Parts: sequence; C-alpha cells; structure tokens
Amino acid sequence: MSGIIIDHTQTLTALARMRADTEEQRQRHASTRPALPPTAVGRAFTDRGAAIAAMLQQVHEAGAARIDALRDTTDAAQAQVRVFGDADKQFGGELS
Repeated sequence: MSGIIIDHTQTLTALARMRADTEEQRQRHASTRPALPPTAVGRAFTDRGAAIAAMLQQVHEAGAARIDALRDTTDAAQAQVRVFGDADKQFGGELS
C-alpha cells in the first residue's frame, strides 16, 4: 500500500479554481502590452528607446508563456487526478 490518500473531489475543485484564476490572469495579461515609444527616452536616444521597447515586449511574452505553462500544468494535473480516481474506484471495486 502506498499510503497516498487523495480526496479526488476536493483536489479537482482546487485545481478548477487554479485553472480559473490562471485564465483570469491570462486575460488580464493579454489585455495590456508594454508601450514605450522610442522617443520616450529622448530624441537623441531613439535607438535605445527602441531597444528598451523590444526588451519590454520580450518580458511581456515570457510572462505570457509562464501563464500558459501554468495553465497546461494545471490541465495535466486535473487529468492525472481523474486517472488516479478512476483507478482507485476500479481497484476499490475489485477489493469489495
């Protein structure tokens, strides 16, 4: 016996909340984009302003990728808990 005890319903409920929170964060993140005009750092520094704007966009895209990874991980966790729950029911039924 492994000693692992999982309340499938409670775990799936918590994961569903996490998934909903992740989706909310994804929508909020997608609704804004960094906006730095190249001239914002000074007319003589437009090349640096453009470089900073590009870096801010990369940071924004990396944030989106992290949110997507969290969503995918949560989806995978939900699937695994369902598999574990189904196996638990099957094995429990065989022991009855």
